[in-house]
Amino acid sequence: MVLALVLGLLLNADSLYVKAHAQDAGWQRRLAVAVMGPVRTIARTTRLDRPRVVFERKVRHIADRPAARGATSATTSTTIAPPVVRLRVPTTAEPLRLWVGGDSMAQVFGQSVVAKAVARGDIAATLDYRISTGLTRPDFFDWPSHLQDSVLPTKPEVIVIMFGANDAQSMDVNGKAEPVRSPAWQGEYRRRVAAVMDQLGGDGRLVVWVGQPIMRDSEFSEREKILDAIFADEAGRRPWIRFVDTRPILSTDGTSYNAYLSGGDGAPVLMRQGDGIHLTRAGGDRVANAVLGVVAAEIAKAAGPGGLPPAAVPGQPATGAPLTSAPASPARRDSVPATTAPPPSSPPAGPATTKAESDKPWFALSAPW
Repeated sequence: MVLALVLGLLLNADSLYVKAHAQDAGWQRRLAVAVMGPVRTIARTTRLDRPRVVFERKVRHIADRPAARGATSATTSTTIAPPVVRLRVPTTAEPLRLWVGGDSMAQVFGQSVVAKAVARGDIAATLDYRISTGLTRPDFFDWPSHLQDSVLPTKPEVIVIMFGANDAQSMDVNGKAEPVRSPAWQGEYRRRVAAVMDQLGGDGRLVVWVGQPIMRDSEFSEREKILDAIFADEAGRRPWIRFVDTRPILSTDGTSYNAYLSGGDGAPVLMRQGDGIHLTRAGGDRVANAVLGVVAAEIAKAAGPGGLPPAAVPGQPATGAPLTSAPASPARRDSVPATTAPPPSSPPAGPATTKAESDKPWFALSAPW
């Protein structure tokens, strides 16, 4: 009995370690991580974790075959149609359910989305951002599991998601630390992005995938550009995804970093925080306006040929007057209900800043995906 328990722990060490990290902060999480950390080390040293890893890769390989993903099967000659977007026209009595989240970049613009939704009254928006997370570190925070277990069960009609600021770093691919510019890294990251996009499709849901803006550090910005290209390409393959390119929104020419942009009155307005990465409230408003513009276009389609009166169209053009409330103070997790606007506080300066600026691995590599 004891031997079977120990063997089970070793075989599933990576998965249990990820689940330990995904728990809410507290003594239970600290205990689980403290126990599973050494167990995972032993499993990897003895390679007793390999059977599960090999099995999961086989399962993923089968799932990635065209027939398994909805393409025409040679044996059955049937085709499964891809998910389509079917939004409804929201009202104040039955507002559109919108979830916005991602890494720390989603904090400020997500607060802007929530505040604009509160002002309108016909969109119920919830914000859920996690600092220092992304798709390269499921051992730190497992976004696919969180989306499956905590987000999709709430039946959001629109999902707005933003990743990347912490993802432009080395990643373990088949036991080797690969840099962002390597084909192996890009192939694995593309697979993860595609998997999340596929996971979020269905039920008529609209998914808005928000890209990364130009960063002040040119080398870091080039790595983020690689991620944006993957986001845009994979989004273009899926009719339920809309990709919002933030580069032209937060830049005068779409290629240069601009800390300031002209406001509605022509005066310069600060768009980026001091780290050259995160957004100010005005920058968040610009991105939120673009996102809500995408949502408005889909609602207009649902309204039919007659369209909607101006007061019923969610969102404002990117040149609209920005909100003035300040971003909330940073936290590892935050859920903002649609009934209250974001509380004012100082701009965030979380750990994502330093971790996003280095391509060197700063963590214990490898976790099952």
